[in-house]
Amino acid sequence: MLLVACGADKEQGDTVNKNASQTINIMETSAIPNANPILADNSVSFKAINQIFEGLYRLNKEGKPELALAANEPTVTNDGKTFTFKIKKEANWSDGSPVTAADFEYAWKKVVDPKTAAAYGPQMEEIVKNATPILKGEMDPEKLGVKAIDEKTLEVELENPVPIFKELLTTGTFFPQKEAWVEKQGDRYGTSSETLLSNGPFTLENWDGTKLKWDYVKNPKYWDAKNVKADKIHVAVVKDTNAALNLYNTNKLDRIELDGDFVKQFKTDKNFHTSLTGRSVYMKMNQGKDGIKTDLANENIRRGLAEAVDKAGMVDTLLANGSKPLDGVVPGQIMFSPKDGKDFREINGSLLAYNPEEANTYFKKGLTEIGKKHLTLTLTAGDTSLQKKQSEFIQNQLENNLPGLTVKLKNVPNQVSFKADVTQDFELLLGGWGGDYQDPLTYLNLFLTNSPGNHTGFSNPTYDKLVLGAKGKLSNDLNARYDALLQAEQILLKENAVLIPLYQSGRAYLQNPDLKNYVTYPIGAENYKWMSK
Repeated sequence: MLLVACGADKEQGDTVNKNASQTINIMETSAIPNANPILADNSVSFKAINQIFEGLYRLNKEGKPELALAANEPTVTNDGKTFTFKIKKEANWSDGSPVTAADFEYAWKKVVDPKTAAAYGPQMEEIVKNATPILKGEMDPEKLGVKAIDEKTLEVELENPVPIFKELLTTGTFFPQKEAWVEKQGDRYGTSSETLLSNGPFTLENWDGTKLKWDYVKNPKYWDAKNVKADKIHVAVVKDTNAALNLYNTNKLDRIELDGDFVKQFKTDKNFHTSLTGRSVYMKMNQGKDGIKTDLANENIRRGLAEAVDKAGMVDTLLANGSKPLDGVVPGQIMFSPKDGKDFREINGSLLAYNPEEANTYFKKGLTEIGKKHLTLTLTAGDTSLQKKQSEFIQNQLENNLPGLTVKLKNVPNQVSFKADVTQDFELLLGGWGGDYQDPLTYLNLFLTNSPGNHTGFSNPTYDKLVLGAKGKLSNDLNARYDALLQAEQILLKENAVLIPLYQSGRAYLQNPDLKNYVTYPIGAENYKWMSK
């Protein structure tokens, strides 16, 4: 998840309306860039998408896939490679029209069509039959292994049996879309409330693509509307922790997240809570694109930068919210070996640890190799109060530990940082990833050659072979698959220092005791379906 945010307007304190009987008030730290499941490329968008759309499965309160639009578990044939789903008869769009198998077929084919340039198209790579050659432009999207047999019967063909297939089906990339509506809206689809058609627990209202407030309104056409308790969930963008606290204390927000000194101040409060998430926070380094290399293409420069930041200091002084220093990209206490149950992070250990002396040696060597005595880099980051403190901390660490380096800060709103990442228009970028499903692949898949999530200039054929194998041919051998993912992470960081890993994010928050079932997961978008007050 990219740690970016956009500033709230001055009227935020006056515009968060309170109606305890029907309305729940929560905060977000950034505006929604878009709400189109086909084109979404960031966690803020996917959080919104998870409330207003739904696929064949949805994560339950415990984070396990449960039947959603699928009427029952699929019929599985062809040695585990063909799935036949029946879609609920009562599954409808918010306009009252039925959700059909053709809606899934249309959406999935559009996701893998190279003309769409969907950031999450590679989610289907080596998984859904023919997705790989289609994404490469070598085969017609119509050849994708998904087919509407009749109005409510969907057939899916896989390249190989996939152990994480159910988990994938809970993510936005695999949600249905109504072709007639999407094509009518064209490029406007998913950019405002008026251009959206929903099939989930809520509809997104009072949103124009730029507003710093919006509403999730109960969808009366939703098949399970009886279990959706909230009539309306009002969301206000608040970028400053002190401002959020003021709104919480005046009963204008029902839940807020805390960091740093605020955690220390409220950790004994009866409404204070903490949890560890699966979000890996790191900095990307732009090695170059379109055949043009940058100074960060030098491995010693990258390694020097990666070992020059005191992660424990950042976690203890700035966050204090349960976050933990991270020397890899896959977080700990979430992914476990099928062989012996050991933690992925424990097995792979520390791949890029804080070591200022060694960092200085690498950096000096790198400067010599690129023929420079001094290097100036710009760090792009979000503009929340926490983000600004983090970027200043990183700037201080890098400049103090690496003589000859100057770091300039560029704190920008959410959409600007997202765009900088996607277009690879940055030198250093503070971001990260929260994962979509509980498997190391959700982190490592991002850095395949030409992956829409890569944007670093990194390309390694051995890495690609290992990760693609974990998605495909190794799926039948869980131990070999896990070993491949372990090796891939070592190539990414220990051998190539592609990223600057910082920490695994914790969550510290104050919550109104009347607020129930605000469901969050270590991995996956928040789920407001059962929220009530």
